[in-house]
Amino acid sequence: MSIIIYIVLAFSLILVILPFYNINLAVAFYIAYMILVPYLQIKIGITLSYNLINIIFLAVFLFQYKKQGISLDFTIIKPFLFLYIALLILTLFEWVTPWEFQLNRWRTSFMRTCIIPFILWNVSLKDMKMLKHIQWALIISTVIACFYGIFLMQLEGSNPYTSYLVDYFGIEYDAAEVYEETDSARLDFSTAAKIQSTFEHPMMWCLFLCFISLIFFSYATKKGTDYRWLYWSLLVLVGFNILISGVRTGIVAVAIAFLYYILQKRNWKIFIFTFIAVIVAFFVIESNESLSNLFLSFTDVAGTKSDVKGSSIAMRLSQLQGAFDEIEGNLLVGKGYNWSNYYLSANEIHPVLLGFESLLFIVLCNHGLIGIGIWIIFFILLFRTQRKMNLSRNDVLLMDCMVILFFSYAILTGEYGYLSFFAVYYTFLMSWLIQHESESEQTVEEDV
Repeated sequence: MSIIIYIVLAFSLILVILPFYNINLAVAFYIAYMILVPYLQIKIGITLSYNLINIIFLAVFLFQYKKQGISLDFTIIKPFLFLYIALLILTLFEWVTPWEFQLNRWRTSFMRTCIIPFILWNVSLKDMKMLKHIQWALIISTVIACFYGIFLMQLEGSNPYTSYLVDYFGIEYDAAEVYEETDSARLDFSTAAKIQSTFEHPMMWCLFLCFISLIFFSYATKKGTDYRWLYWSLLVLVGFNILISGVRTGIVAVAIAFLYYILQKRNWKIFIFTFIAVIVAFFVIESNESLSNLFLSFTDVAGTKSDVKGSSIAMRLSQLQGAFDEIEGNLLVGKGYNWSNYYLSANEIHPVLLGFESLLFIVLCNHGLIGIGIWIIFFILLFRTQRKMNLSRNDVLLMDCMVILFFSYAILTGEYGYLSFFAVYYTFLMSWLIQHESESEQTVEEDV
């Protein structure tokens, strides 16, 4: 076995053993694993999977807290519980997809989305050391993944690390789903049409970059934060990786979230800085044909003005109509939980909806108009939750941006396990902002 396999095996075994000794450090290792290793499907007598690891984490956590007699706080995951319980009830009325398939996919998604955030939230309320562990896990893992992403720029779409793991562990994997065949790269200085770095798919890699950019921005702009220069440097590194990832959605999602932030902030300094940055960016883009072509594709409604390949707005509108056509006769409840994946597993691609590349199409087909209503309520509950916390107005805006990032990205690309990633980083950012606010209040009291 190579050193890579030994490291991955050791990493996975640490996830099994560490919770029994230090749940704080174990959660940090879990998050680092999510970033640095694309799969958790390892057979060593038993099959190590996210389901098994999540059960171990939850069992150890509940045992420790019951032993200490500490009450549990469900505040942070209430919106997620509402979403999953509502969708579970809806499966009772959805008969197109086998109920056993729906229940199994629901259970897997529920566990990956709710368990770690629930543990992270409750432990951080009692012991803020966990957040420091996670903070450094994010920094180190992000640096490694970003530099590896830069390394992949000149490998014409190949990824020796993930390919080696797939071959060694015998993981089911379709390279065509990861690397689309294109006539030319998204950007001239990269020979890779899309980059996935240490993640399973370029879309997941770019989504992570969007989340971590907001987290590092929060660190960099907070007064009293140590090493602020480090976070500004990391933001540059992350921003460059978003640009070379080949996933245009990342640029759009970050732009939407940042636009919301500066409009709500109503700060003239930010407006002026942003205006100058836009002017500079405009001249840089205009001077480079590859960049100009890339950004022109954002406003190319018909998909005819730009050489960059991908979905046009006209194509998306056609797919929306296709989604309504698909659920004719099942307009209210759709075809069943995860029906979109059930369809793709049998047919590979939909003639109109292709890979169901929008959260809107997925929810419409799977859960109908009632499902749309459930997701809208989930969105509202997230906004209400962060306004109930002891957060400053600026911190609430940062949490709003996290929600907007997720929904913008999912609506433009689909939902392929993104919710579980969002729940972890949403919970971490909320916990860190509460901690920082608490520490700031204590500092003020001590000064008085």
